[in-house]
Amino acid sequence: MRRLILCILLVMFWLSLIADTSGDEQITFGLISAPEYFLDLRLSNSLNRVFVTAEFTIEPDQTDTNNYYSFFISKDARIEQLFVNAKRSFPLLTTNLTTEHFSPSLSVPALLDSTSLVVCYSIAKEALMQNPTTIKLIYWFPIPEWHPTSDGKQVIGFMADEYWFPRNIEYDSTVNVTLQTTVRHKLEIDTPCTYLETDGIRLHKGCFRDGIDKSAYVKIIRG
Repeated sequence: MRRLILCILLVMFWLSLIADTSGDEQITFGLISAPEYFLDLRLSNSLNRVFVTAEFTIEPDQTDTNNYYSFFISKDARIEQLFVNAKRSFPLLTTNLTTEHFSPSLSVPALLDSTSLVVCYSIAKEALMQNPTTIKLIYWFPIPEWHPTSDGKQVIGFMADEYWFPRNIEYDSTVNVTLQTTVRHKLEIDTPCTYLETDGIRLHKGCFRDGIDKSAYVKIIRG
């Protein structure tokens, strides 16, 4: 196990140095983009975490010559597992990138700034060449601070442009949200979402359209 972890760390270190390569040897990156995302959320107040399972399907271009494909996500996200077509994979934390490392060139250069609140993870092209390819990403991030509302309840929220999920920055997409909570909670995305209750558990469902010029606000109300 220690040897496996060491190998993974060495690969991650190597990939972080790719920005120093030049000419024909430069490694290139594409973006992992899907038309639709399915996000399954669960709150753990005892652990102070929001657990997320994100699933989406892409259709890789078999003729593309990029070496790796990447997604961006908040620095606060802690990735636990990644599956590509139900097979365990290991995303590589990728640093020292410029827009020119991407083909086509990255349209949001601020994501690569040293002060950016997001990070880039990459997957080798070979792992993504099945068409279509289904990706499942399992991760968590800390529950934001609850804030009081005017009616005596409490609320937390997530803006899409905070990259709390591996959003599509190439074109608009549909994001489906499922949230499991106690009956004390309510999910809102612009307006209250639908839900079903079973044995004290409330299952909320909602969706929104996302895009680089949009930033939907997903809100969880408690009380």
